[in-house]
Amino acid sequence: MPGLLFSAPNLAVVAYAEVDGVEGASTACNSGVETTRTGLGVYVVILPTTLAQEHTRDLIMVQLKQSSDGSGIVAKVSELEDDQSVTKTINVWSASQAAADVIPTRIDSSFMLLILRTTISPPVGAPT
Repeated sequence: MPGLLFSAPNLAVVAYAEVDGVEGASTACNSGVETTRTGLGVYVVILPTTLAQEHTRDLIMVQLKQSSDGSGIVAKVSELEDDQSVTKTINVWSASQAAADVIPTRIDSSFMLLILRTTISPPVGAPT
């Protein structure tokens, strides 16, 4: 993209949290968002209304963490629902390669979340 410098501040941190997979709470590391677990493998993050985040101008990164319950390494994937401006839903699914023909199931997992917002106007011709 012409005119953008790598040192230019093109992204701003909107929110971050480290979410516990069992409780859904985020007490150790949280920028001020509400987090909760609403069901097996389903987590909801609620931004303050002043930080409403439209999905067309955001980058949301979810980093799943290894289970700390002694069960060892479990393959899992995350799915993000970001169609609402204040509420973001994260679904965590089992991802066993050995059982590719088995219907994936939701599983609990701790994770880290980072929400960024673009601070520049999109270039001419880019989607808005």
